[in-house]
Amino acid sequence: EGRPLVAMFGKVFCKVDAQYAPIEVGDLLTTSDTIGHAMKACDSLRAFGSVMGKALANLSEGCGLIPILITLQ
Repeated sequence: EGRPLVAMFGKVFCKVDAQYAPIEVGDLLTTSDTIGHAMKACDSLRAFGSVMGKALANLSEGCGLIPILITLQ
């Protein structure tokens, strides 16, 4: 009690920010400048090693909560 929840693998809901690019199913996600949110990893070379998961829903604009598949490696 009182400790934050952390997921290591599986399907979970995640706060995402689509202000930088719209998020579509299958997009790789990385950390965003918006604290506590993920965003679409647009540059695959820069995203290498920093991808936290794959989007399982779309978000065209703004911030929202979507399911993701965590793929930590």
